[in-house]
Amino acid sequence: MESRLSRRSETQNKKQLYASLIGIVIIIFVALNFGPILISRLGSFIDILADKSKQTTILPSDADLEPPQLDPLPAGTTEELINVKGSAFYTDGAVELFLNDSSYEIVNLDNSQDFEIRDVKLEEGENILKVRMIKNNKGSEFSQDYKISYLKGEPKLEIGFPSDGASFTKADQEINVSGTTDPDNTVKVNDFIAIVDTNGNFSYFLKLKEGENKIKIVATNPAGKTSEKEITVSYSP
Repeated sequence: MESRLSRRSETQNKKQLYASLIGIVIIIFVALNFGPILISRLGSFIDILADKSKQTTILPSDADLEPPQLDPLPAGTTEELINVKGSAFYTDGAVELFLNDSSYEIVNLDNSQDFEIRDVKLEEGENILKVRMIKNNKGSEFSQDYKISYLKGEPKLEIGFPSDGASFTKADQEINVSGTTDPDNTVKVNDFIAIVDTNGNFSYFLKLKEGENKIKIVATNPAGKTSEKEITVSYSP
């Protein structure tokens, strides 16, 4: 009797061990094959919750409240963090700053019409800022949009024509120096301003002198960063 119970207990223990081993194998299989997907989905879900928390707070509108104004911002900057200053029409209440359509920060006026929001973190590329007044749990209309571009890299500059070392003769004394840059950049060819279209294509008609001609092309972005290239061509009448 005791031996039979012992064998039955041993059988049950083996079954539990086999079940545990199978469970471990299944968990490892799922982790290896679906773990990255599950982590990605979890991260996306967290991002969605974070984005929702940054959306515009619904406040009763007060048409009589005047929205604040921001001080002028540069068209572009190489700094990721900027300080935003402005003024309100009131000395009490709060100012809410929005960055790219999401609520970024709320600052109290503290008996002053002037306010400053420090270290506003910009996204690479164009950023749109705007503000509204909050007073007595009511919100004003938004201010105008203020645009500023955060530009990290060097301006794009590619020369399409002419090629370095090219030779021109007779009727080709005036050539069209052309290429591409970023649409908001300015381009100068030997210190003369070139035309830049909305797609970033630039051109300038340059009259060559006899012999060797050095052509310097400089692209400047709204943040003041420049890219420069120089080529040399020759002209024989």
